Amino acid sequence: MGNFLQKINPNWDPDILFGYDTVREVKVRDRRLGFVYYFFLMAIVFYIVIWVFMIKKQYLAAEKTTGWTLNRLMYHQGTTVSEKVFDVFESLTNDGEQGAIFIPTRVVTTTGQSQEVDNPTKGFCESPLHTCTAPEDCDIGDDDLQKAEECVNGRCMRRQWCPAMEIDTPATKTDYVNTNNYDIWFSTNIHFHLFALDVGNTDEKKSIRYPDRGANTFAVHDLLRLAGIDIEKVKNTGMILNVNKVFNCDLDQNICVMNVESSAIVQDSGDGVVQQGFNYAHQDFYMEDGVQKRILTRYYGIRIYVSATGIGKKSSFANIVLQISSAIALLSCAVAAADVFLQSIVPERKHYIELKIIDTEDFNKLNP
Repeated sequence: MGNFLQKINPNWDPDILFGYDTVREVKVRDRRLGFVYYFFLMAIVFYIVIWVFMIKKQYLAAEKTTGWTLNRLMYHQGTTVSEKVFDVFESLTNDGEQGAIFIPTRVVTTTGQSQEVDNPTKGFCESPLHTCTAPEDCDIGDDDLQKAEECVNGRCMRRQWCPAMEIDTPATKTDYVNTNNYDIWFSTNIHFHLFALDVGNTDEKKSIRYPDRGANTFAVHDLLRLAGIDIEKVKNTGMILNVNKVFNCDLDQNICVMNVESSAIVQDSGDGVVQQGFNYAHQDFYMEDGVQKRILTRYYGIRIYVSATGIGKKSSFANIVLQISSAIALLSCAVAAADVFLQSIVPERKHYIELKIIDTEDFNKLNP
């Protein structure tokens, strides 16, 4: 190929392009070069030993995974008005899904509701939700649902269960539930796929209350405090609380440290007034004098969603080999830094280059 290129341009020597570089060891007796070389060498060693291995611990294999949680509500509680007792079953009427639990704070009950209030109205009564200033405001074009042009006491006559639920009326009663004695026992399981290992506390038979070490039981007021929520501001509207149990596991030592992170899913107007809440209704039907009636109970309270996150770390032979290989490769940077200083910075660089880089004679000059 060299002959072919010379035929194209006789003055061009391919030996320059295809020349082979070999290593020549030159010991330069210059303390300045020694300082540069050993400075970069020690910096690389400290980086690998202190930062990579001791601080970042990149020799560990890490996995972040999620798990499941079962919740158990402990202790019953009474209301502040009628001293009605809400046991565990009554408090869990809205259990809903795995990892969620509901704690009532306010219970509004309307008794004796029926759709046969008085004939011929057939279940029409004043609706607190549909106000009016003139009879025309009640005309929605459906007389079976709402009586047109009939405004009574500033309210439209609506077909519904009567009497309607309305605070401070004889048929509606409000009870407040004291949440101070409510505890929640969390049973959690986390599976690490990378390490084929399960971590959790589902086998614990004894309740350990927070803040004791290894706590599995948390008082509701502690969860609210961790989220920065005042129960007095949310007891009327209810709220949604997100609780995340984080397990940081050192799988080499078989030690897991559990922390609880609690945050409120609410909307604050800026003056401390909660704009978003949580509630649901429950009905109990019965017959009285041939008329179907019901008791409507609306629960306002704290809906708690519990999740679990596991962060596991364990020594990995593959990661150790990778970091050591990276360290060996980085050591060449010290030589490269000393060469740059030798050939570009020191005043004697031309003299040093002549000693370090020597071109051989052209062994192909006799070839045609």
